[in-house]
Amino acid sequence: MKNAQKENERLVKELYEKYPYPSRQYSEKNVLKNYTKWLTQILGQDLNFWKGKKILEFGCGTGELANGLALNGAKIKAIDFSSSSIKKARELSKEIRSKKISFVETNILDFSDTERYDIVIALGSLHHTINARKGFHIMCKHCKENGLIIVGLYNKYSRFRHRLKRCVLWFCGKDFEKRIRVGKKLFGGIKSDAWLADKYGQVHETYHSINEVLKWFREEGIEFVCSKPKFRFPILDEIKWLIKKESAFFVMVGRVPKEIN
Repeated sequence: MKNAQKENERLVKELYEKYPYPSRQYSEKNVLKNYTKWLTQILGQDLNFWKGKKILEFGCGTGELANGLALNGAKIKAIDFSSSSIKKARELSKEIRSKKISFVETNILDFSDTERYDIVIALGSLHHTINARKGFHIMCKHCKENGLIIVGLYNKYSRFRHRLKRCVLWFCGKDFEKRIRVGKKLFGGIKSDAWLADKYGQVHETYHSINEVLKWFREEGIEFVCSKPKFRFPILDEIKWLIKKESAFFVMVGRVPKEIN
């Protein structure tokens, strides 16, 4: 079991080394600053909210979010285990002359830091680790009292259509280049190579539900704050997302009421 997990971890890293993600063509400061609006709106805040905040981002990829938050006045430590992604993130940071970000190349599950942060973010990264629950625990360990935990994951129910596509791609084995070629041919896609690789080439991803993440919150002593999309009845609402072809990726926000050791 451990050997299989390590092999999956290796292949995920190999994919992102070749196809750094998301590799958006953002280099203008105003565009990057506005890129953070969607996250800001989830919290019910404006862009001034980030000013002076100390933030840890798990799985920063090519750094668009981290750089956008820095331009809005936050101080960021951003980590990713892909050297290619970190390289692109640093290049973007240099291009916009941001001095409020430190990038660290490391695996989320191996991260250790004596610092505590106002906000800890993991958007679209934990479900590509070999243990998303452990990754969430590490997030909580590094969040200050009254700090925010923001986690975004693939949904167990509303991502069902894509899960079916992955079942078809299973016949390609773990050759991610073949998976990309077959996925593009069968299911289409005119976006970037990085998008196609993340969509079809990925050999390992996990799926999670509202109730599961709420359980994580309870186990870690985290108070639920809000979500995107909002929900009233878990599972029923998630099935509605599936029917409406939306929210295959969902975001949950919690607050740390006391220091987590």
